[in-house]
Amino acid sequence: MLKTALSIVAAVACALPSGLSAAREPLPVNTEKELRIVVHDNVMPRRRDPWTSRRMERERYLEFETAIKAAIEEAGYQGPVKVTQAAANIPETEQRLDVFIYRWETGIESFGVALTAEFTMEAVLHVGEREFEMGTFSARASTTALGDVEPEDYRPAARRAIDQMIEYYRDAIEKRG
Repeated sequence: MLKTALSIVAAVACALPSGLSAAREPLPVNTEKELRIVVHDNVMPRRRDPWTSRRMERERYLEFETAIKAAIEEAGYQGPVKVTQAAANIPETEQRLDVFIYRWETGIESFGVALTAEFTMEAVLHVGEREFEMGTFSARASTTALGDVEPEDYRPAARRAIDQMIEYYRDAIEKRG
């Protein structure tokens, strides 16, 4: 039984296209070419959490866009960056970072003026025909929300996850070279 399972795994690994078999190796980004960041909002609506509702999708995108642009600038990235929402007819580019947001919600610890935001995303970098599956990044951030909770109160959780992604990528590139 074990031999059969191992032979199936080996056969599947050999059948993978060359672009996917190299997915574990970090791909260097050329700062002279545009890096397009495509944001896929896959947040599941939660009852009693208006931030997760479909009508807040645009606000979530704007908060994520603000957070990732600030993180990229702070990281010292010098190349052109274009952030877009996932949609049909997005132009093909040589370099694309797909970000899949799975969770961005109010944490169960939130009570009264104390707000805890939870955020989870997955990132996949495409350079040419190759891709680098960067992984999943999660973060939490707490704040005091005096009055109504505003969209920017959710931004710190996203920013922490983005910072984790950038740190992971930098470490992977350093170990590669």
